[in-house]
Amino acid sequence: MIRSSLDLPARPDAPAGASRPARRWLPTMLVALVISVTVLGGFVVAETLPAPDVAPIALGGVLTIRPLPGWEVARREAASIPLSSGAVISGEFAQLTRGNSALDLLALPRVGGTALELADVYTTGVLARQLERLSISGQVERLTLPNGLEAVRFGYIGSQPQTGAAIEGSVTAVVAPSGNGAVFDGWAFQGQLQLISGELLAMIERAEVA
Repeated sequence: MIRSSLDLPARPDAPAGASRPARRWLPTMLVALVISVTVLGGFVVAETLPAPDVAPIALGGVLTIRPLPGWEVARREAASIPLSSGAVISGEFAQLTRGNSALDLLALPRVGGTALELADVYTTGVLARQLERLSISGQVERLTLPNGLEAVRFGYIGSQPQTGAAIEGSVTAVVAPSGNGAVFDGWAFQGQLQLISGELLAMIERAEVA
């Protein structure tokens, strides 16, 4: 039997047979120390590394937005919204997604009017046509974005016609002094919108409307 190098006499004057037990906890502590340094050290390094740059997205010469890391462009196309008068306003649409969540973007050049009027146009011309059992929150929030533009925001709940899945969302509408308008519609399956609300707000607040 090979004796452990840690199986040493308790003290120099002790009999050769009187040895102290091997410190079996030492290897365990060393492993734990390595793991903690690796894991915690990784967190520290991750915190100090800069977030990767994501290219800004420009829509119709009206809206510029900088997606957060993890958000990707899923769709981008021309858009037309019918009005109650029978007229149609045209612009550009893009959808950013991350997992099952999305931020729909609508840029409308020279739409004119107020942010509240644009919110109503979006509700009747888009939400009411795309969702069933649509319910709009009774309270419309008026706010000023960091870029100085006045905006309105409201929430909604509806269901997808194809699957019946419940959807909840938050719409922010803004009209710049130039008359250009933009709509931000962040949505997710019901109960999950709160999980992405911080990221949605961060992207909306960094957006620019010409």
